[in-house]
Amino acid sequence: MSQTETARLAPIEMIGVQTRLNHEEEQTILRVLREAKTLATGPEGDAFEKEFAAFLGAGDAAVLSSCSGALELAAIMTGLKPGDEVIVPAHTFVATAVPFARTGARIRWADIDPDTRVMSPASVQQLVNERTKVMVPVHLYGLPCDMDALLKIAEPRGIQIVEDCAQAPGGRYKGRRVGSIGHFGCFSFHTHKNMSTLGEGGMLAVRDPQHAVLARRLRWMGNWPFEGTRDRYWVPAMGNLVPPMPGQWPLNYCLSEPQSAVGRLLLKRIDRINAQRREQAARFQAHFADYPEMVFQKVPDQCEHVYHLMSARYDGQAYGKTRNDVIAYCYEKYRLKLIVQYWPLNRSDLFRSFGFDEAHVPETDRFFDNMISFPWWSEMGDALVDDMAQRTIRGLDAMRAGG
Repeated sequence: MSQTETARLAPIEMIGVQTRLNHEEEQTILRVLREAKTLATGPEGDAFEKEFAAFLGAGDAAVLSSCSGALELAAIMTGLKPGDEVIVPAHTFVATAVPFARTGARIRWADIDPDTRVMSPASVQQLVNERTKVMVPVHLYGLPCDMDALLKIAEPRGIQIVEDCAQAPGGRYKGRRVGSIGHFGCFSFHTHKNMSTLGEGGMLAVRDPQHAVLARRLRWMGNWPFEGTRDRYWVPAMGNLVPPMPGQWPLNYCLSEPQSAVGRLLLKRIDRINAQRREQAARFQAHFADYPEMVFQKVPDQCEHVYHLMSARYDGQAYGKTRNDVIAYCYEKYRLKLIVQYWPLNRSDLFRSFGFDEAHVPETDRFFDNMISFPWWSEMGDALVDDMAQRTIRGLDAMRAGG
């Protein structure tokens, strides 16, 4: 393809909004802005929590400003301390691990399954010992982990499970919603996720309702209603301040009312959003039936994938090519901007600087060193999905031909 022909192609690259709001959701924002008595910690947030917990089948839920906040509160409530150990997959977004490292506990890096690319129970089994207090399965790319296998390891040992569901809202494992299986479920409503509350937002789902009470005490700088009734509403002051937990300083992870209102509406259509993304994924992957060097995530029968992202492993050894060759060719010749994601945390400067560089994660390394992530969002449209697949196939054909 000539430079002129390449220049005529419309670029295909990731955009920052995974799911656009519909008219009803946009109008709801305006209604809340005009009519709400408060724009923070009000009835919309209360309702969002109740509806989200019911949607999951969880004991309760606390709405927060981010999934990082949910992971932070979960890490605190597990009671982790120096000398304890927590098992986290090395292949995940950085926010999965930082809150647990901040407790002073030791992170042990688990490997991923080579086919599903989520946390491997076999790897976890090798890491578990008497110091293991928590494990953090990550439903990465929208695919649930093998939760039964992880529960079989955790429950007899009293290990708490914190599910990182940031990329999998609405996903199911054996009919159960992710986030309702472990002790804690942490969700993200960031702009890049399948459902977003105006760019940022999160939810902490809990098995024990008392943990939701603790989360609410932690999330707003110790502000908590006075117990009982008061003879004079202003005495001793309008606001009360309490320690959320013994020895624990409070934080600030509140979500606004307009965001919660949008979240309530998106929750009603998250299953439709995810169903559309599954159809989109099936259409895209079908183009590669004759290209076994492009290996997509395997979806076990008991799992319902929600396809937050579309990633693949490129096995180009037979052609003497690497994923870097494919990415460079597709970008330079066809203006398709493929990317690489999730540097193994044990290999990053951040975790190495804190001494968390020890790991035996060969499948994580293999996948990361050969992975390709495609532009992906809700309702891309058949023509765009087909166009992206064809541009990729031209790149794969060029690799086969030694280009």
